[in-house]
Amino acid sequence: MEAYQAALTNQDLLTSRLKAPPGSIRAAVLSYYQSGDFTALADTTKRTYRRGLDRLVRDHGTKPLRQLQAHHIRVLMNEKAETPHAANFLLQMFHVVMRHAVEMGWRRDNPCADVRKIRVKSDGFHTWTEAEIEQFERRWARGSRQRLAFDLLLHTGQRSADVRQMTRAQFSGDYIKVRQQKTGEWLDIPVSSGLNQSLRLVPSDQFVLLMTSFGRPFTEKGFSNYVSKAADTAGMPHCSAHGLRKASARRLAEAGCSASEIMSITGHRTLQEVTRYTARANQKMLATSAAAKLARDSVANPD
Repeated sequence: MEAYQAALTNQDLLTSRLKAPPGSIRAAVLSYYQSGDFTALADTTKRTYRRGLDRLVRDHGTKPLRQLQAHHIRVLMNEKAETPHAANFLLQMFHVVMRHAVEMGWRRDNPCADVRKIRVKSDGFHTWTEAEIEQFERRWARGSRQRLAFDLLLHTGQRSADVRQMTRAQFSGDYIKVRQQKTGEWLDIPVSSGLNQSLRLVPSDQFVLLMTSFGRPFTEKGFSNYVSKAADTAGMPHCSAHGLRKASARRLAEAGCSASEIMSITGHRTLQEVTRYTARANQKMLATSAAAKLARDSVANPD
C-alpha cells in the first residue's frame, strides 16, 4: 500500500519512507544516493560526497528545489568567505544536487551554473623539497615504521589511501602492482633500490606492510596523521603524506620525464596536474642553462 500510494502521488518510495518533503533538497539528495552516478563513484569519493551532502540536508533539506536561485547560493558562500575551500565545496555539493534534479526533470535549469568559485591562491599541499626529504631521512632510520611509510609514499608516488593498504603480495620481482582506490587503475611501478632496502627490513611474516602499534592496519585518516606527526617530530610540521606524492612527481619532472611518463607512475588521468611539475622543471632547466651561458659570456668578455 505504501508503494501504491507513492506511485499515485508520483513520489519516490525512498523519499516517502524517510519523510522527505516532495520537491525538497533532501528528496533530491536521497534520490541521488540511489542513482548510477553516485554508485559508480570510488569509495573515497562517496564518503566525501556523503559528508558534504548530509550536511547540506541537515542545513537546507526542507527547502524547495524550484525556489533555489543563484543569489541564494552566493549568499551562503559569502557566509563562508573566510574559509574559501569550504565555500567552494558547498557550491560543488549544490551543483551535484541541482544537476541531478535537472536530469530527473524536477528543474529546468541548474542555478549553480551562474555561480563562480571563490578564487584561492594556493598550491594545495606543500611539496617536499630535497632538503626536507634529507632531514626526514636523518631523523627516521630505515627499519622504523615512519621511514617505511615515508619510503613507500615517496618511491611509489601513490596516494596515502593506497600506500597504507600495501601488502607483501603486491611486490613481484622488480615491480609493485597497485590498483588505485580512487580511479580503479592498475599500475606496475618499478621498485627503487631505496625502497627495496626498506622492504627487506619488514618481518617476513607481516602481510600488510604498514601496521599500527596495536598490530592493525592504519585507517585512512590515521595514516595521514601518522605521517604528519612523524614529519612534525623531524621539525617539519608543514609536511604531509600527500606532499610526498607531489615530491615524487616533482622528482620525475626534474629528471626530464614527460607528462605521460609521470602519469604512468602517479596514475593521474589528466595532464592538468602533472603539467605543473613538468612546466616548473622545464623553467628551472632553462633558467640554469641561461645562467650558465651568461657566466660563460662574462668569462669570455670580462670588460
